[in-house]
Order: sequence, then C-alpha cells, then structure tokens
Amino acid sequence: MDEKVVKLKASCLSFIETLFPEEHFEFVEHTILPDAFGKSGTHLTFKSDERELKLSFVNQAHSRFERVFLAEKTPESPFFSRMMEATYEDGQLYIHHVLKSD
Repeated sequence: MDEKVVKLKASCLSFIETLFPEEHFEFVEHTILPDAFGKSGTHLTFKSDERELKLSFVNQAHSRFERVFLAEKTPESPFFSRMMEATYEDGQLYIHHVLKSD
C-alpha cells in the first residue's frame, strides 16, 4: 500500500470515529476504479458491527482538493446510500454538506 493510501486510511478512520464515536471500525478494502469519464477514483471501505462505510475520492480538474462521497450500508438497508459529501485537502476531510441525517 503506497504512502498516499496509508495517509487516506488514517484520515478516514479519524473522521469516521468522530462521526460514530461509540463504534469500532476496521479497514476492509482499498480499490481504485475508473469513473464514467475514465478518471481513476480511490475507494476505501470500513466496517463496524452496526454499518459499513465507503469513502470514494474523486480528483477535481483544478487539483486543489479531492471531492469525497461517504456512503453507508446497514443491515436495514442492504445497498449503499450516500450520507454526505466532503472535501479532502492537506490530509484532512472537511464536510461539505450532509445528504442524510438521523
């Protein structure tokens, strides 16, 4: 695993643990997949007893930051649904807007 992915994992885990402090998350998977425009996107998956979270990183044309989509899958909802969008800049995730709240 390269240095960028290690840094992404640490940032994501810290972000997730802030959102769900009562849950313990484990890293599950790292994949790189092309999007509809042929650009590669990085996807990281984490899992707890309560839910599975997928963070998808998409490079922006201006390259100042990456757009991040956080999706959740639970036993009640077997498909991933987007929870929020964020930006990843200088090793930190910043919430852009929340799509789903409980």
